[in-house]
Amino acid sequence: RVTCVSAGELHSAAVTEDGDLYTWGDGFCGQLGLGDKRPQLLPKQVMHNLEDECISVVSCGNRHTLCVTEDDGEVFSFGFGRFGALGRSYTPFEYDDVTEEEGVGGGDGVDGEDLPNADARLAFAAHPVAPAAPEDGAISADTLAHLDFLANITLDDSSDQCVPMLVDAMSGITIVGVSAGHRHSMVLDENGGVYTFGSGHGGALGHGDKMNQEYPMKVMGLVQDNITISQISAGVDLSMAVSTDGSVYGWGKSTGGRLGLNPSGGNDISQPRRIPMKNGVKIVDAECGYVHSVLVGLDGSLHVCGGVGTDGDDDGQQHQGEHADMLDAGASVQVPNFNVWHRVPEPKAAVSRERWKKYGKYELQGRSKVLSDAKKWS
Repeated sequence: RVTCVSAGELHSAAVTEDGDLYTWGDGFCGQLGLGDKRPQLLPKQVMHNLEDECISVVSCGNRHTLCVTEDDGEVFSFGFGRFGALGRSYTPFEYDDVTEEEGVGGGDGVDGEDLPNADARLAFAAHPVAPAAPEDGAISADTLAHLDFLANITLDDSSDQCVPMLVDAMSGITIVGVSAGHRHSMVLDENGGVYTFGSGHGGALGHGDKMNQEYPMKVMGLVQDNITISQISAGVDLSMAVSTDGSVYGWGKSTGGRLGLNPSGGNDISQPRRIPMKNGVKIVDAECGYVHSVLVGLDGSLHVCGGVGTDGDDDGQQHQGEHADMLDAGASVQVPNFNVWHRVPEPKAAVSRERWKKYGKYELQGRSKVLSDAKKWS
C-alpha cells in the first residue's frame, strides 16, 4: 500500500506504508538512487543507505530526489547535484562528458538557455545513431569520434550522486517536509521554518539575491515576520509556502503571473511576498509548476496563477477567455464550477431487476394460504 507518490520530469517515486522507497523512470543523472544511471521500467526499491530507514516523504525534482525519514526527520538526497540542489558535497560523475553540466538542468528553456541541447545529448546517449559513412568507404572523423564516444559511455558510476546520502547540514533539525524543484530544493522543519538551497536563478531561494547555495540556508524573511509555514512547493525557479494561518507566500520568477503577483520593476521576486487572495480565501495547499501555480482553498476552491499556452512561446504570456486581464495582471483566478472536496459520484452500470413474477395456480393458492395464516397468528 502506497502512502506518498511524487513525479519529476523523467522519473517517479513512491513510499509504501512500511516506509520503503521505490523509484522508476530515467536514471541518467542518478536520480533513482540505485547506484547507477540505468533507467527502470518498473518500480525498484532503493536500498543504498536506506536499509534501516523508514521513509515518510519523497519529492522528485528535475533530475534529483529528496526523501525524509520518519523516525529522525533526516533528509537524504541523490541525483544531479550541480547548483547545490542536493544540499551537500558530492563526488563528480565518472563521465562528465556524457552528463554535460552546462546542459543538464542548466536552463529552463524560457530564457534561451541550453537545456534542450542537453536533452538531445541524453537522447543520443540512450539511442545513438551512427553517422553516415562516406561514399569512398573511408572512416570519417565524425565516425571515429562517434565510436570513441560509444567506447567510453557507461551506465555504471561510483559517484555518490547516484545513491541516497544524508544532508549533514540539517543534522539536529527535525524535518517534516521537502520539495524538489527544477534546480533548487526546499526543506520544512517541525517548527515551521523553511530552508532552501540550489540555484538562485530568478530569486527562487528567497534570500534577497540570485546567488546559488550549496548548503541549506534558512529563509529569514519568513522568520523576521514571525510566519510559521505548514506546506512548501518548489517549481521551475519559483517557490511557494503556505502559513499556518492560511496565507500563501511566493518568490522567484513571476513572469506571466505564475506567482499570482504583479511585481514592479522586473519579473523576479527574491524575497517572500504574500499573495493576495480574492475574498480573503484561506489556502491549505500550493503547488508550483513550470509556468503556472495552483492554490487550494480551505473551502475547496481551486485557484490558478499564470497559464499554459498551446505553444511553448505562449506559456504564461498570452491568456484568453473571461479572466485574461486578471491573469495578465498577475492575479490568481478561481476555477469555476470546481471544488476539490466535492466528489462526483462515479457512474455505475445499470443493473436490471425483476420487478414482479408470475405464479402458477398452485403456487398462488399456497401463497394466499400462508398470508392468511400470518394474519391469523399475528
